[in-house]
Amino acid sequence: MKNKRKTFSRNVKKTRFLLFLSFACISSILFANEKDYAQQIHFTFSLNNVRIQSVFDRIENESEFVFFYSDKVINPKEKVSVKAENETVNEILDKILPKYGVGYTVNNRQIILTKTSSVETAQQSNKRKEVRGIVKDEVGVPIIGATVMIKGSTTGVVTDVDGLYSIMVPSDETILRVSYVGYVTQEIKVNGRSTVTVTLKEDSKMLEDVVIIGYGQQKKSGVVSSVNTVSASEIKAPTRNLTNNLAGQIAGLIAIQRNGEPGNDNAEFWIRGTSSFAGGTNPLVLVDGAPRNMQDIEPDEIETFTVLKDAAATAVYGAEGANGVILITSKRGKAEKPRISFRGEFGMATPTRLPEMLGAVDHMTLFNEARRNDGLPEMYKSDLIAKYASGEDPELYPDTDWFDMLKNHTFNQRITLNVRGGSGKARYFVSGAYFHESGIFKDNSMEEYDSNIGLTRYNLRSNIDIDVSKTTLLSIDLSGQYSQLNQPGTSTNDIFTKLSYSAPHLTPMYYLDGTVAAPDGANSNITNPYNLLTHTGYQKKWTTSIQSTVKLEQKLDFITKGLKWMGRMSFDSYSQYSMKRSKATSAYHATGRDEDGNLLYKQVVKGDNSLKDPAESNSGDKKIYIETQLSYNRLFAGKHQVNAMLLYMQKEQQYHNEALANRKQSFVGRASYSFDERYFIEGSFGYTGSETFASGNRFGFFPAVGVAYLLSNEPFMPASFTNVVNKLKLRVSIGRTGNDNTGGARFLYRETLKTDAGGYNIGIGANGGLNGVGNGIVEARFAAPLLGWEIENKRNVGIDIGLFGNKIDLTLDYFNNLRTDILLQRKTLPSLTGFRESPWENYGKVRNQGMDASLIMTEKFGDVRLTFRGNLTFARNKILEYDEVPQNHPWMNMTGSRLGSWNLYIAEGLYTFDDFDITTDADGKKIYKLKPGLPVSSLGSTEPGDIKLKDLNGDGVINPNDQTRYAADPKNPELVYGFGLNADYKGFYASVFFQGTGKTSTVLGQANGPGFHPFAWGDRTSGTRIQSLNRWSEENPSQNVLFPRLHSSSNFNNRSANTWWLRNASFLRLKNIEVGYNVPAKTAMKIGMQAARIYLMGYNIAVWDHIGLWDPEMGNKNDGMAYPLPRTFTLGVEFTF
Repeated sequence: MKNKRKTFSRNVKKTRFLLFLSFACISSILFANEKDYAQQIHFTFSLNNVRIQSVFDRIENESEFVFFYSDKVINPKEKVSVKAENETVNEILDKILPKYGVGYTVNNRQIILTKTSSVETAQQSNKRKEVRGIVKDEVGVPIIGATVMIKGSTTGVVTDVDGLYSIMVPSDETILRVSYVGYVTQEIKVNGRSTVTVTLKEDSKMLEDVVIIGYGQQKKSGVVSSVNTVSASEIKAPTRNLTNNLAGQIAGLIAIQRNGEPGNDNAEFWIRGTSSFAGGTNPLVLVDGAPRNMQDIEPDEIETFTVLKDAAATAVYGAEGANGVILITSKRGKAEKPRISFRGEFGMATPTRLPEMLGAVDHMTLFNEARRNDGLPEMYKSDLIAKYASGEDPELYPDTDWFDMLKNHTFNQRITLNVRGGSGKARYFVSGAYFHESGIFKDNSMEEYDSNIGLTRYNLRSNIDIDVSKTTLLSIDLSGQYSQLNQPGTSTNDIFTKLSYSAPHLTPMYYLDGTVAAPDGANSNITNPYNLLTHTGYQKKWTTSIQSTVKLEQKLDFITKGLKWMGRMSFDSYSQYSMKRSKATSAYHATGRDEDGNLLYKQVVKGDNSLKDPAESNSGDKKIYIETQLSYNRLFAGKHQVNAMLLYMQKEQQYHNEALANRKQSFVGRASYSFDERYFIEGSFGYTGSETFASGNRFGFFPAVGVAYLLSNEPFMPASFTNVVNKLKLRVSIGRTGNDNTGGARFLYRETLKTDAGGYNIGIGANGGLNGVGNGIVEARFAAPLLGWEIENKRNVGIDIGLFGNKIDLTLDYFNNLRTDILLQRKTLPSLTGFRESPWENYGKVRNQGMDASLIMTEKFGDVRLTFRGNLTFARNKILEYDEVPQNHPWMNMTGSRLGSWNLYIAEGLYTFDDFDITTDADGKKIYKLKPGLPVSSLGSTEPGDIKLKDLNGDGVINPNDQTRYAADPKNPELVYGFGLNADYKGFYASVFFQGTGKTSTVLGQANGPGFHPFAWGDRTSGTRIQSLNRWSEENPSQNVLFPRLHSSSNFNNRSANTWWLRNASFLRLKNIEVGYNVPAKTAMKIGMQAARIYLMGYNIAVWDHIGLWDPEMGNKNDGMAYPLPRTFTLGVEFTF
């Protein structure tokens, strides 16, 4: 343990060192002095009889100066001669400009040339006056580098680092034209003022005009592929795990959260459903261009979240693009004064829904009924039940509500602080965050350690962009996460499973004198779940992740305009140290009281009552990613837009416990052309190599092509049409992507051996069984040297529609994907061939098709602004080819069914008394015999009130030949949707968002049969659910009940997977609701802030569904006996300084 602790300590020290280095770099940038740049830079050169443009170029190439002028001010072809010996730019310009009647202004690194006042009359000169002011954004932050021009002239200045400007205007009627990239240009009349303050508003159209795509970005109008982007604000929620914030937010993305336990709450998510029954189905996730996990990304760090769906978007990722791609970009700095933002959230959570259990009296009463149904005497006498009912001695006659005794309110806190700013030379974004979430269980006051669940996470990020020169950009990104997870010594899955087994009448949670309680006859299934939580020790996990990226961009306009090179390298490190200290605690059961009323105990569990030495483990990995790219982007004649890109990528991932790293490399290309913003065509490819397959079969070629037609830009479209339909775009794409994820197995092209196997089976032996030849070394996995990629052929047709000036924005896509060569182990090789493991092969086909859509509507009514957004995804798959033994009947085949389909018997209701010939034996017990013609169940005995199963093949016997895969929707939803409404009014705002699923089902009682079906293992291992009261009985022989006839032990006929237990698992959830107030900017500035906001948010507020027993999003996970999903209410504040 000592060495392992040293390793962990070194990791922490490395983290601190890297963070210190990052902040040191930032500090040096913050305090850099740029005010005297023009005087600091000196030039030495000699130019004879050259164009004056060449002088300007020489100055720009040797410095960071940029010249601004028009041909009307000076002809760039004028010939000059100049010699400079260690001179400043002012000294050089003073030599050459005066004779042309040209003056200049130096603002920071920008030089603006203007005509001198020689053309002005003396009267005009007397009217000239100075106007000063500041240019700010909407929240009051000064804008550095904004251009302030006199309208109709070439005279202008640029704002300084404080956003200040000063300009000489010819008259009081002068109009100033103020502009900055990403903001709406303003024109302001001076009107005799000497001070003019200008506030620029963000140009939302310009901000939305660029879309992040694979290995680059494009103008939105030029995108031919199926891409969806959401802002960071739409995926913020009071959760630690980013994957839990995605459901219903993005068209094409299906996300389901099955577990709410902190640290184990990852949502399952797919893009446009699933298409493989063997390999991986999760999409590729890239964060700032590098492959990374997204669970622990802080939402405040995110700038954009983009989903790539069709082949035109994902083919560039080759063998990793078949399941779609998610691109996340983090925020970057801006050329502005430092802007400090603080956000604090404080929340309280309760379970969305927990199973409800019967009390002791009902539990014992129902068990008596179950025994009577089985012809057995009652277990519990009425006088004993009365003692439990009276509550006279809850320690001897307990009525324990285990869920109520164990659960507690949970709390979470989130604190984020980020700084964003920079200058013309360098920009930075620095962010830090703290998040803490406690567990649902009550705190343990009987032990010296904490056994509740608790998770604490810290995030740090630093993104720095440095303009090394006017053509060279260096970006250095560093981020890290550190978390600590505390858990009980027994896993929460085991605790919840034992909760379902725990009867309410066997033991209290603990005895009032502090004695540890346990049921009489305690064993692994008859136990006290509170002891599992509090008296079995604890475990901790410390996780450290560091991500670093260096990127260099170099414009190559000197070769040809629009050419650029980019190189990127990232190094990521992940490590986890786990420690568990177990404990076996003695437990006792009260058998009565002595004459003084003290409890009498007998020991039922023997333990040493001390924590064992720590059991430790380490895991982790390191990732290296290298990418180099050459791109070209140029517009010819104002109409012909040409883009091209060539890229090489390689990466490796080295796990700590593996000798060889996982490696991939790719060659990528893309070219696109558009004419006059109307006709678009794009082709791309990924040529990917993976060490997963044998040499000679490792590379795959994955091409795609897409076209688009922006019909609304056609000049022949009448104004009456374009005034209503301002955007109408058609898109079509087709291509091929791949998947090399074999589900975890590596080197399938090599055989493996086993030394502990029972030898080969050769032929049939004398007794009719397999003929084993004895023990020995055998070939376990046979080599599969011809294995290759899973291939997905993708087709997509889409339409983008904008109405009424984009007040309505609608996107519709239809997709049809065919996955072939699916990696699987053969199912049809008989055992007598001698194979110990079936060989792997590319065998299998799945078709997946459907549609997705998104809709955004905005409207303003006076001071009220309303925004509606919604999206929908439908994806249905069908297995076209599957290696399976020929089935006896077509309804048994996997081929033709859907992935995740249920294999069920068909229930025809419950047996009635009319289905039986009823007799009575000598003891008075009723004997039930099915009437002739009714099929007999091979699964168990049947009586009135039991489930009546359909004999599909008509052979008179209910057996597995009567199960079908075509009776229900699959386990994972085929339909997901989300919709919401935002309203703003004079700083007040409210938003509501709903999430839903459809075309999905679950089957009750299959994941945790003994914990769902009453008394399946008897009454001592059954925590009977309250819904058991809704049952068939001789007094209530109804078909409209939840539970069939009760039995005192397992009845496999009733417990079988059949449509009696089938439920529609679709639901509609009120996912988020938020109300808040944005303090007016003027008010905020009076208290030293640029902006302030306070808000109240609810998460997972309510759900409407067809199950009712547990949260439907959990599916059939342990039949609801799992860590519940949280309903959270959060109070938050946000300040910007």
